[in-house]
Amino acid sequence: MLELKITPSIGIITQTFKKIKELRNSGTIDSETPVRIVMGAGVYQGVISWNMANPLIMEAAAGVKPEECVVSAENCEAFHKDTENRAVFVIGMGATDVTLRGFTIENTHVKTADDAALGNQAEALCFHNQSGSLFCDGMRFISRQDTIHVKGFSRFENCYITGDVDFIWGYCDTSVFENCQIHTREDNRGGVRDAYVLQSRALNSRPGFIFIDCKFTADPRPEGSNIYVARSQGTGAADSADRWDSVALIDCVLDANYSPSLWTDEGGTRKVWPEKGCRDNGWREYGTKRIDSDGNVKADDTSARESHGYVMSRNEASSLRQEHSVNV
Repeated sequence: MLELKITPSIGIITQTFKKIKELRNSGTIDSETPVRIVMGAGVYQGVISWNMANPLIMEAAAGVKPEECVVSAENCEAFHKDTENRAVFVIGMGATDVTLRGFTIENTHVKTADDAALGNQAEALCFHNQSGSLFCDGMRFISRQDTIHVKGFSRFENCYITGDVDFIWGYCDTSVFENCQIHTREDNRGGVRDAYVLQSRALNSRPGFIFIDCKFTADPRPEGSNIYVARSQGTGAADSADRWDSVALIDCVLDANYSPSLWTDEGGTRKVWPEKGCRDNGWREYGTKRIDSDGNVKADDTSARESHGYVMSRNEASSLRQEHSVNV
């Protein structure tokens, strides 16, 4: 393994990635040599990109808290077009196995106008890769719209993720979130605005986004605003390669700010596929609990759920958990 230790300075992460590429080109290491980058406390400014086959471990130094080690920049659709160009940290199609541990990635973009006037999509992390794998442990991801975009296979454990619109989304096969806090933040533009945690565009018939033992919290919104766990992109179909609305909640807790309907087709204006969830895909849940205004945690009432959603049986949820959880 190649291990490199860095501390904050202008462009240091990009310089470190460049050094690794030079070592590859010189034959000092080959494409199978794992690389470990250990980051000291501080703020690492700038947009970064990893697109090499070497397995990568990137983590904060021992004893450094995630909020004390921050990769930060402003980027958005208005600055650089397309998902793979507008994130703070992009992991490209040439990557294989990537592990991120114990630090923060923040896109500091602040919305200044409605989305039609300014491209406010602003990922903190873009995993633009259908063949490799991503593992994130103890990470913090901060942005507003589209905070995390994932393709392929990814896993998030003990992470904090915040945003306001579709802030977890992508064309994934399987993306698992376990013991994470998912926080819907207030829209900085104010006013009555709905919020959505997820927009799944999962691959055809694949599990999609799975949340296990996660806590969904939110900043209060003005009266008339709604906060939903997921909305549809609207173009999925039985024979489409992707854009399936596949999201599963297993034993998750929601605070009182989330809509009782949980899911939304935005008043029937967006097609949902599958039209009804089941164990393996679509919108489905089991064991959802709610924190009431007094702080009590109780089994949530599912009678007001949006019609495309599905409540799994105990056996269905148990088998899904066994397939995807590290705590079984």
